[in-house]
Amino acid sequence: MLHKILILLIVATIPGVVFLTVRQVYTYEKIDGEVNSLLMEQRELFEQNKRMVTNISILSSPERIDELAETTLGLTKGSGDRIIIKIDSGAGDE
Repeated sequence: MLHKILILLIVATIPGVVFLTVRQVYTYEKIDGEVNSLLMEQRELFEQNKRMVTNISILSSPERIDELAETTLGLTKGSGDRIIIKIDSGAGDE
C-alpha cells in the first residue's frame, strides 16, 4: 500500500515540476529580452551623448565665438589693456 502511495505521489509531482521548469524558462527569456532591450537603449544613449559633447565642443570653440562676435554682433577685438563701453541711450542727442 505504501509503495502505491509513493508511486502515485511521484507521478503526481512530475507535471508540477515540469510546469515550474517551463515557467522558469519563460520568465528567464522575458527578463533576458528586457535586459537586451535596455542594453541597446544604453548604447544608443551613449552614442547620442558622445555626439552632443562633440557638438558642444564645436559650438563653444573660441574661433567660432570670435567669428560670431565679429559678424553677428559687429564687435571688434581690442588691445586687451582697456575696455571701452559705448552706451547708446536711444533718446537722441539733439
